[in-house]
Amino acid sequence: MKRYIRSMVVAVALTVMSMCALTGASVAGADNTVRLGQISISFYAVTGQVVQSVLERLGHSVELTTGSHKQIFPSIGDGSVDLLVAAWLPYAHAKYWREYGSDAVELAVLYRGAQLFWAVPHYVPRADVASVADLKKPDVRSRMEKHIRATKPDSGLSMGSQRIMQAYDLERYGYRLRTDGHREWQRYFEENYQSESWFVMPYFRPNFLNRMAQMRKLDEPDELLGRENNAVLVAHRDFVERAPSKTLRVLRRIELDLDAVAEMDFMVRIEGMNPQGAARKWMSANAARVNGWFDTD
Repeated sequence: MKRYIRSMVVAVALTVMSMCALTGASVAGADNTVRLGQISISFYAVTGQVVQSVLERLGHSVELTTGSHKQIFPSIGDGSVDLLVAAWLPYAHAKYWREYGSDAVELAVLYRGAQLFWAVPHYVPRADVASVADLKKPDVRSRMEKHIRATKPDSGLSMGSQRIMQAYDLERYGYRLRTDGHREWQRYFEENYQSESWFVMPYFRPNFLNRMAQMRKLDEPDELLGRENNAVLVAHRDFVERAPSKTLRVLRRIELDLDAVAEMDFMVRIEGMNPQGAARKWMSANAARVNGWFDTD
């Protein structure tokens, strides 16, 4: 009887090893769980839900961890998450990448052209305000809202905006930068835009406002907020080593664009959908595109 049990144990072990060899998974990763880290802002959330849906279609279970930039980036550094959605590289998240990217891999470019900048509404004449430096003109200062709202203090947008404030000595001219959550940032925008007030906004694309408002980018020759970024799906090296080869191939083929992210973000922030519902609605409407990610053989 003992000999029979030992034989069964060996047979089961050989079967598991064989299956892992076929799928590219290791025995240690046989639970098939992927730990996904996601920055807790809506446009990251919808992108993260696309990634999660892809993983689940591949047969993985997903453990989702959300948090601020300052909370999530250390998690990819120490391996407590397998994937991070998403690092804006090479500019916006350069500080975090230097600190926590040594054990991480740029697995896929989820979308290109992501950018941080300062902007004014379309109704502010370009002849009056074309650049950040123009904010210091006396006639502009007399009309412009002096409180400038950025997002959370640990975001690339807020850190870059602090650099702009210092480089242009804008506090001397009465401007004050306030860093808040995205709800406060949105509320500040809506109140001023609807009343056609003159205001300057630390801004970014993609986001839901790109679909409902006309904002004009201000020239800033020193590029203190950087240039265009790739939004990168980042993986910890340990995950790349143990993940099934098909999973890695499919993840590397995910490709969105600015309009897709703005559309899903709009569904969440304006239409009231949750990120999962917005991602699934977009994926269903773009089924041929999504199916192409899985056609890797």
